Amino acid sequence: MDRDKHSISPHNLAAVIVVDVRRAADFAHADRVVAPAIHCSPDEVEQWGLKVSLRSALMCGRTGILWAFLGVGCIICPELGGSAQATSIDIGKNEVGTRPADFDLFPSGATQDQWMVVRDATATAGSAIEHSGMIASEDASPLAIYRPVLLKNEDISLRFKAVSGKANRGGGVALRVMASDTYYLVEADARQDRILFLRVSKGDTEEIAGVDADIADNNWHTLAIRAENDQFTVSLDGVWVVTAYDKILSFPGRTALWTNSDSVTRFDSITITPLPAAEERY
Repeated sequence: MDRDKHSISPHNLAAVIVVDVRRAADFAHADRVVAPAIHCSPDEVEQWGLKVSLRSALMCGRTGILWAFLGVGCIICPELGGSAQATSIDIGKNEVGTRPADFDLFPSGATQDQWMVVRDATATAGSAIEHSGMIASEDASPLAIYRPVLLKNEDISLRFKAVSGKANRGGGVALRVMASDTYYLVEADARQDRILFLRVSKGDTEEIAGVDADIADNNWHTLAIRAENDQFTVSLDGVWVVTAYDKILSFPGRTALWTNSDSVTRFDSITITPLPAAEERY
């Protein structure tokens, strides 16, 4: 594969702005930190216990900004403190026929029961997380959001199997999930044999990169993603397929399993590893 054909140049980069971050319980005064622009309302950021307001001009020197960023960053971003430890999701601890533990399931309501732990002799622990069935709204994609981990820069690896689906067939990984309708998405489309990197912002989807790939039905495939600042590198079955760039969603978020429409998809061997703290690129 020619890497030059599939390396995506920086796309739609956001300008540097100043973000005032204040956690009422911890701070008497707002601290200013530099961060790329983000298409996310203050209400959505408050789900982390933070109130965020955006300003259009730099208001303090680089040194002061850096120290404020490091102090606040240790609270809002686990990557800035401690050693990088991988989280391997133990699917086998769940009973077959139950919803997977530690996941928030979307869409909410009765459709949550379409996310289940099922028996699968070909899975690592003899069971897998499966989404099955048609969702009521075409505007809402099924998500299983993993609650315990909040990251910006990370390595994600999992196995997926596209079992069936008439309209759609495949699955993927959502990262930097800030709400059920705002995240980055790596989609593996088994019907069209494509790997897609997309940005979903308040339900609106924009394709940033897409490449052809061999994705066989009813076979396990390993999907790996490295998210590092504005660079996203995707591999399928141990082979690099695409590197894409985007700077819009630049805050930490959750990681989620994703499927589309009537896809029946299984997930296995899910590992999330934070990357060591690195200098931000603006």
